Amino acid sequence: MPDAPDITLWHAPELQAELLRGRFVDFSYDVHTHETACFALLTEGAIRIRMRGGEFVARAGDLYAIDADEPHAGWPVDAGGWRQRTLYVDLQHLRRLAGDAHHAHPLRVAGPIVRDAEMAQRLYAMHRCSQDRGPALLRDEAYLEFASRLVQRHLVHAGTPEPVGREQAAIGRARDYLDQNLGDHVSLDDIAGAAGLPAFQLFRAFERAVGMTPHGYQRQARVRLAMQLIRTRHSLSEASALSGFADQAHLTRWFRRFMGITPGQYRLAVAA
Repeated sequence: MPDAPDITLWHAPELQAELLRGRFVDFSYDVHTHETACFALLTEGAIRIRMRGGEFVARAGDLYAIDADEPHAGWPVDAGGWRQRTLYVDLQHLRRLAGDAHHAHPLRVAGPIVRDAEMAQRLYAMHRCSQDRGPALLRDEAYLEFASRLVQRHLVHAGTPEPVGREQAAIGRARDYLDQNLGDHVSLDDIAGAAGLPAFQLFRAFERAVGMTPHGYQRQARVRLAMQLIRTRHSLSEASALSGFADQAHLTRWFRRFMGITPGQYRLAVAA
């Protein structure tokens, strides 16, 4: 049986962020996304990450960044696994913190590997300060220094969105249908009917645009809803039922494959 990751996750309300410190051995992340940007500093070992643009390896000392809603999966390079410190935070919050909120154009992180030793050091310092519950002023300053360097050096224009064509509009309707029917046993024909495309065409267009299949998206959406319910103090049994999982064990299995931790561990983190 694979080793359970050794993970500490905590919510830092003063930073409007969640932080994770973990050791992963014989563990793989399934394809998933995050609601916020993700910045991870490898402190030991190496991880191979697959994204839509290909694969890359992050090694000790590397800082990798993944935008919100960007599908990715990860697994160890060797038997030693890896350790990392991760920050989950809304990019717009960091921009406001760094005084960049007056720019309306959308930005994304120039990743996935951010080759900037000082940036990595600032993330590590901020992360340790938050973990150790250092003085509030010191935490604020460390966070601001990280946000400032990120905004100044590592954000790029997200590009002009493509005009919404027939397929793009259909994919949007398919996602809405899945989001609204998490607890139902929907079929591909059901989704295609709601989207207004033939099933095969929708399946290929959805996977190409979203980075995962409709079934993968459904699992992801269920886990996200469960996370929201847990954050709003619902019990784990309520969260599993309301998010469309057959039972709490089913929720735990998929939650861990996406997040690396159990729903119970997540509840303790957000309640602290």
